Amino acid sequence: SRISTRPSMGEARAGREGKPYRIGFVMEYSIGHVTFTKMLQRVVERDPSVQAEWFLIGPTTEVWPATMFPFSRNYTLSASASARRLVGRARRFDALLMHTQTLALFMRSPMRKVPSVISVDGTPKNIDEAWPWHQKDPWPIEEVKRRLIGSVLRRATYVMPWNEWCARSVVDDYGVKPGRARTVGPGVDVEAWAFAPRKGDRTLRVLFVGGKFEQKGGPDLLLALKALDVDWECDIVTRSAAPGGERVRVHRDLNQDDPELRALFAAADVFVLPTLGDTMGLAIIEAMAAGLPVVSTRTGAVPEVVVDGATGILVQSGDVAALTAALERLAASPELRQEMGAAARRRACEMFDERLNGPKIGR
Repeated sequence: SRISTRPSMGEARAGREGKPYRIGFVMEYSIGHVTFTKMLQRVVERDPSVQAEWFLIGPTTEVWPATMFPFSRNYTLSASASARRLVGRARRFDALLMHTQTLALFMRSPMRKVPSVISVDGTPKNIDEAWPWHQKDPWPIEEVKRRLIGSVLRRATYVMPWNEWCARSVVDDYGVKPGRARTVGPGVDVEAWAFAPRKGDRTLRVLFVGGKFEQKGGPDLLLALKALDVDWECDIVTRSAAPGGERVRVHRDLNQDDPELRALFAAADVFVLPTLGDTMGLAIIEAMAAGLPVVSTRTGAVPEVVVDGATGILVQSGDVAALTAALERLAASPELRQEMGAAARRRACEMFDERLNGPKIGR
């Protein structure tokens, strides 16, 4: 049977004589995937009908010595092999959820035994389109990869794209039937990001959060800030090297649940992520939940998240002049920042509340 014909998670407990619905969660556990995993864990903790077993596959996860197999240094192959080894035969589960397709390559046998969901934030085709630094293989190799990924996605009971941009690729590029591609956006704990409105009578505080400073457009932000004719300060949260300065504070050791990170969101006036390439940007959703106007770029599914002119301002990637103009516009009008920030908060509550989106996964 398929998940689409099974009862929802909330009904499954009664359908199994009061026993929890056993689900194996096989999760990529790095960068933004960590945020998504923690969201799912919070959702599951609130649902007594679900008994979860978590398999967290990070860049350092290794179930075989690196010298045993020639593919062990390829992340996609080694991560999928690790997931397959850890899950085993999967008969102890009622269903599997895998995030992302990277972990599903070697999961054909478990997917034949139990209903399976593959969560996808962006397909390889999406990444080729959105990430200018992504290196493509020669066409024959790319075609083999496309067919392989397509066969895995089509084997799933259903595929769960995070956004319509990804959903179109799942159907058009990888042959998944439209009825088996069900878009469910990620979520955040919107109440945890509820902060008091900012006052507009002080130095403009800009916040940037991006693991890879250069790829997320950090250098473009610094150039734009230097061109501003207003008082400003900037907090940069990143995992990579970034230049600090008199008005630029760099934070390199903050994780998603760090109170200091929440404090930076609470103190900011505007969130800026002029990313050169992205699929969606969970930090953008957190900023919206925090009531911040967002300045970002028209890449990937970002335009599905940020409504240009209403919840923030979108510019083209790499356009420093347009980025500067967007910051000047927000710096000049505390009222506009308040208006956009409030609209961003409403949109986050309507579209990205984990209490709404999390339960949709089991329906």
